[in-house]
Amino acid sequence: MDIFHIDRTYRNIRRYRQIVSVFVKYGFGGLLEQLNLDYYLALGKSLITLQRLKHDDLIRFSKGERLRLALEELGPTFVKLGQLLSTRPDLVPSDILLELRKLQDKVPGFPFFEVKKQIETSMEIPLEEAFSEFSQEPVAAASISQVHRARLSDGTEVAVKVQRPEIEELIATDIDIMFTLAELATKHISEMEPYQPTLLVREFAKNIRLELDFHVEGRNIDRFAKNFAKDPTVHIPTVYWAQSSSKVLTLEWIDGIKIDELQKSKEIDYNPALLAAHGADFILRQILEFRLFHGDPHPGNLFALPGNVIVPIDFGIVGRLDDELATALLDLLLSVLKQDVQGLLRVLFKIGVVDEEKVNLRELRADLFDLLDRYVGVALKDLRLQNLVQDFMRIISFHQIRFLPDFMLLLRVLISVEATARKLDPSFDFFNHTAPLVQKLEEKRFSPEYLQKIVSSQLRELSSLLEIVPGATRDILKKLSRGHLRFEFEHLGLELFSKNLDRIANRISFTMVVSAIIIASSLIMSADNGFKVFGYPLLGIIGYVLAGGLGTWLAIAILRSGKM
Repeated sequence: MDIFHIDRTYRNIRRYRQIVSVFVKYGFGGLLEQLNLDYYLALGKSLITLQRLKHDDLIRFSKGERLRLALEELGPTFVKLGQLLSTRPDLVPSDILLELRKLQDKVPGFPFFEVKKQIETSMEIPLEEAFSEFSQEPVAAASISQVHRARLSDGTEVAVKVQRPEIEELIATDIDIMFTLAELATKHISEMEPYQPTLLVREFAKNIRLELDFHVEGRNIDRFAKNFAKDPTVHIPTVYWAQSSSKVLTLEWIDGIKIDELQKSKEIDYNPALLAAHGADFILRQILEFRLFHGDPHPGNLFALPGNVIVPIDFGIVGRLDDELATALLDLLLSVLKQDVQGLLRVLFKIGVVDEEKVNLRELRADLFDLLDRYVGVALKDLRLQNLVQDFMRIISFHQIRFLPDFMLLLRVLISVEATARKLDPSFDFFNHTAPLVQKLEEKRFSPEYLQKIVSSQLRELSSLLEIVPGATRDILKKLSRGHLRFEFEHLGLELFSKNLDRIANRISFTMVVSAIIIASSLIMSADNGFKVFGYPLLGIIGYVLAGGLGTWLAIAILRSGKM
């Protein structure tokens, strides 16, 4: 994708101006100037010299607050980007991280006539045919969609989630602009290169496009319903597929209480400590058993039903763990519980992106020892997961180690679970609650069934290798006997060296030619023969002028290259 294509740039020009003006307004004009936007977008210097907040207004806010306010003003795409960044403590400083976690995407609802049009266009049936009753006022509105209360023809009460009109076009434009800004940041701000901004935007684009397809969310809900079908402490809403589409999602209406509103409620049928335990079990089972987990289990997305039953909603963001990540998480928890530094190192090198040439293993090991020493003798009940993860991520960031996005989302989810559980039950102990399940899974590793699975997998790989080896060996021996065996070597990084060598050789040759012209002209001048101008041989004068011109051109070329 050519993100600098001029047609696309001019199509998005109004949005560029809006984005730049908002960032300048909140005091980020210097950063935009570093991106050299005027040169690439051909918008003129007026792009950067826009109105900003008064100095007195700016200094009232921290950098994190200004960034949060800017993202909220720019709308849904940038709010979602900020929410993604809030899951990346390996990339974002802790003070800014705290502000990004406050990002809200609550916006005014859109009119009912647009709701009706969206439903009928997407589902290809009249609204009255799909629902016997439909509330014109939304019960909740967010940046991507809003929810209406309705009733099916059989009387079933449902919640209908309707996507905002034209939200896809706005998000597509913003993602296009984000790619441009990410490329410019990589090119012009050397400090940004280790953070790989373009990969971050690509990850974000993939996630938000999945979130825009309500079919994906519906399938996620069905998977969770299957996984927890036999768990009486969890209820997953039913999806009504006949009244759903890629832009409309119809779900069972949950007549419960939001977890974050439970303390205000006068209901006495709820046991906060039991709800905290059920909620933690729900998340831990997702991660450690099913390896498919709710990506945003904040209190507003969790309801409570009578009997202390947990009901999660909003499955637009889910995380997945493959075998390697699931094993790494278990090893990470075990290493913390056993205070095993070598175990932590093994986890880092298994799932972290580590540049072994840049990382000082001795210093890294020492920092991990210091980390665990802080918690030696601390009772599990006094150990806070959030503090431990923050200290751990501080070390990881210092040593420039990065984790996969799903693993970072996982750590964010675990912190959110602990915080929510402690709001319900201040005495909730995450590590003591988690330890039995972790130990059970560790014991399962040594069960005959698990070992048989590993051995079977290794035997299949060995069998595949044995099928290849005889034929490959025969081909090598044939080529060797005929003298046709060849080895190919690929040199890395020599192209630039070769170009520089050619440039140096050309300049030396050019310099020798100029020197030869000067020497020849001097000899002609000494001979004092031939046609003369102002008493000097014309050929000698021409030689000096030519040598002077060529020498000046060479000097300018060297100066423009920036390499003396």
